[in-house]
Amino acid sequence: MMDSHLFNGLGNLKPEDQILVSRFGRGPSIPVPYPTIHQAFEAIVNSHPNVIAAKFCGKSITYAKLDAAANRLANHLIECGLRPRQRVCLVVQRSIEMLVGIFAVLKAGCQYAPIDGGVCSDQHLQYILTDTGAKFVLCLPRFEDRVKAFCGPEVSVKSLGREVEAFCPKSRPKLAVRSGDGAYAIYTSGSTGRPKGVDVSHGNVTNALLLEPGRLKITVGSHVGQVLNVAFDMGAWEILACLMNGGTLHIRGSNWEETLREIDTLIATPSILASHRRRSFPNIKTVVTGGEACPQSLADEWADDIFYYNICGPTEITILNSAHLHTPGKPLTIGRPLPNTNVYILDENDEPVPVGSKGVMWVGGAGVSKGYINLLELTVTRYTVDKFRKDGSMMFNTGDIVRWLDDGSLETFGRIDDQVKIKGFRVELDGVTAVIEKYPGITRAHTSVINGALYGFYTTQTLIDEEDLDNFVRQHLPYYSVPERWTYLPTVPLTPNGKVNRSQLSGMVMRRVSTISSSRRTSTFTTKDLYRPTTLSPVASVASRDPEKGQMDAEQITVSSNLSDFNASTTTVNGPLPPTLPEKNGFKGERWLRHRAFILYRRFFSVVVMANLAVAFFILYRRVKKERPMLADLATACAVNLTMAVLMRSEPVINLLFTIFCSVPTSFPLSIRRHCARIFHIGGIHSGCAIAAAMWFLFFACGASLDFAKPARFRCMSMETMAITYIVLLIFGAMIGMSHPTFRANHHDAWEMMHRFGGWTVLILLWCHAFLATRDLQFAPSIPMNAYKTSPPIWMLTVATMAIIFPWLHLRRVAVRSEPLSSHAIRLHFDYTTPVVGTSVRIAERPLIDWHGFATITNRPSDGPGFSLVVSNAGDFTKRTIDRAPTHVWVRGIPGCGVLRIATLFRRVVLVATGSGIGPCLAVILANRIPCRILWSTPNPQQTFGKEIVDSVLQTDPHAIIHNTRTMGKPDLKLMAWRLYKESGAEAVCIISNKRLTGGLLYALESRGVPAYGAIFDS
Repeated sequence: MMDSHLFNGLGNLKPEDQILVSRFGRGPSIPVPYPTIHQAFEAIVNSHPNVIAAKFCGKSITYAKLDAAANRLANHLIECGLRPRQRVCLVVQRSIEMLVGIFAVLKAGCQYAPIDGGVCSDQHLQYILTDTGAKFVLCLPRFEDRVKAFCGPEVSVKSLGREVEAFCPKSRPKLAVRSGDGAYAIYTSGSTGRPKGVDVSHGNVTNALLLEPGRLKITVGSHVGQVLNVAFDMGAWEILACLMNGGTLHIRGSNWEETLREIDTLIATPSILASHRRRSFPNIKTVVTGGEACPQSLADEWADDIFYYNICGPTEITILNSAHLHTPGKPLTIGRPLPNTNVYILDENDEPVPVGSKGVMWVGGAGVSKGYINLLELTVTRYTVDKFRKDGSMMFNTGDIVRWLDDGSLETFGRIDDQVKIKGFRVELDGVTAVIEKYPGITRAHTSVINGALYGFYTTQTLIDEEDLDNFVRQHLPYYSVPERWTYLPTVPLTPNGKVNRSQLSGMVMRRVSTISSSRRTSTFTTKDLYRPTTLSPVASVASRDPEKGQMDAEQITVSSNLSDFNASTTTVNGPLPPTLPEKNGFKGERWLRHRAFILYRRFFSVVVMANLAVAFFILYRRVKKERPMLADLATACAVNLTMAVLMRSEPVINLLFTIFCSVPTSFPLSIRRHCARIFHIGGIHSGCAIAAAMWFLFFACGASLDFAKPARFRCMSMETMAITYIVLLIFGAMIGMSHPTFRANHHDAWEMMHRFGGWTVLILLWCHAFLATRDLQFAPSIPMNAYKTSPPIWMLTVATMAIIFPWLHLRRVAVRSEPLSSHAIRLHFDYTTPVVGTSVRIAERPLIDWHGFATITNRPSDGPGFSLVVSNAGDFTKRTIDRAPTHVWVRGIPGCGVLRIATLFRRVVLVATGSGIGPCLAVILANRIPCRILWSTPNPQQTFGKEIVDSVLQTDPHAIIHNTRTMGKPDLKLMAWRLYKESGAEAVCIISNKRLTGGLLYALESRGVPAYGAIFDS
């Protein structure tokens, strides 16, 4: 019984492999409901005539009207002499007229050969028109003259959309069309050589697209995108699968996003899909990728909560021969054979290989096309009689290197023609590409051998250190498989069909090869080139931005050659500005002391330390001169410092201080306002008081220990007081030690947990300690309650406790509207309060575990009450927030003032931001109260943060400098900020960036007399 289900010709395999190979390689046997494409289409017309068949640029057509138009054109062509089983060239672009032409040709019993008139070269157009032997050509009016230039007088050229067939009957032509008759002829490999026409039959198509999974669950009510090139076989999948199954086809115009927002089913190549983010299109419920290898990360992103199919299949097998329904996190394969399809994996001797062994994939069954048009020798090479069925059917050599996995799915390792010899070793280029795409941050990669050297091309949305990338690849591949040279690309150039354009990459390298040293392994670019795209030729550059391939124009930097006259002060700029920064003021040592060592934060810290030293001398003086016990004074000093440390981080106190200092009117002298603006340095008071409190407690512990060492009748301190003292001392030590900037940066979560839970524990223990110590240290025996009422530490702890409890009294779970900007950023909208400009809020998903502060962006008055904030990918919490697009989050406290609250002190300012630093700046930008110039440096600003944010920046400052580091190189922010300050006549520069860059900018500007403000300490 088992043997009857085995393939023939498996004698070289073990019995168990024969069974598995036969089971895995045979797709389910399912009858096909209709033998021809147009019969399936007409069945939908009969049952749902008024359903919209297609939409394009505001126009739509129902199934009944599309059927009638196709019938009229078919009858017209037949009257003009078109005979069944002829080929008709269709020179078109996406349009409703294209659909009419396709079904008219099919209804006339003929085979259409689609040609994209917008991208096909003259040479290829002439070749296809000749090779098909077409006597009729249908084209859009704009291509008519071009087509006629390559057609002889015997060819009839018909222009679509001019209704020359209007008076022909709309009845269906009564022609006998069989399943084996030709349906379409797709010409492949047009980008690399002479195109090859593949002869595809009706039966090939109906088997692939009327049965699952190729049908993609399309039915009446489905909305399918027609976004691909019409001459690509996956473009035929979009059109025919939709219209044979009753869906509505949304034909793309020039705007990709507009179409993608209307559909629920998308078919694309990975290169095209990678240019769009899943969260931007929640309406899409089914996605298919094919045509080239798909990165696992791309599949994982798009497969969340939708049907995501990764398929494999050349045009010769009719679009697809296997499909894999992907689950995020699971291995990405090309799935299992389609219904009525057989897959064989053969070695170099065309013998089957065991399960788990690699070989070349051959495919037999209902999907195998007839062969190549007018290329008999090539057809005989690639097509052969299926020896495993012995029923006269054919099988085709796909050239894909695959193997069977234990679950019966196919794992792919690239193509046989991608196998090259490097240093005597066989290397599979697709395997190398797959490893490169696993490196964090890389979105797309490609490898190619050019002039005997292995090149690695990659695109990324983040800065990639090529040395790290090279080391990563070396850890996963043999040395001979590691690319010798790396090339960054802003986008991978694509062919009109959406696949990687290898010839363009080769041409790019050839134009640069003279600059590459062959004496050792080198990168093809310097450090600056990490930010700059590889230069393409003028022709290639245009092609790489062709919307036909899913690529938009490269994002540009907006910059005026003279940095604009927006808000410029003629008294500030006298003549042209120098091309370099002027010399710094003062001498080196003095500058370092003034702008590094003794910044206001450290001065506040120093004042606190010196004040505590003075108090320490005073306490010591009283102890020596007046023999006054010190322990009570030490406890009081500790409590005062601890309370001050807490208050300096309390939102009401912070807001009060900022409000007072930032209320100074702009009519006051700039020298006063410049000093008031440094109010954000009050963190120095917090740090100084916190460390002083710990030191006072240490002194108290030492004094208490000495006291406790006395005989019992002379000691004051009790055992329980001492126990709590040592416990608190240990926790204080841990909190201070973990607050070191290096530890905090590397172990932020541990630091935060220690500060929160350790702080609460210390607070409880300090309350116990205060009562016990007060009892122990009272001067005369009395009721402890009287001592408690007059104890300074208890009153100080009361104030500190109220300040700590205050934000938790405002703990709530609030609704939020998530607006995904990209895979790197999301914007969260709130309406529970309307904060003032320059504040921040803290949000959490686990209120007892982690809290994260973000700058608020107050809504414009026209947008109603509320605010928003921008979250960019900078850690686990932010990444989770971006991924889950929350509907509710926890908030506590009230919005607290931040560094940009000081902007109101100045008549005009320059805002400098890098990356997501634009978020805090947006509050000032959208408030539109202060004239400001804007300098924003970030990779791919519009792609990462969205068009709305970029437009908001440009609306405030039409000549803003938005520097795309990915395409424009690494900017000289110091020079650019200084020039903006000088030219605009601004009174201050506000900087929102990382600590290192902020510190460098502050020093560079302040040492040249420019008032610059930016937070470099987070206490």
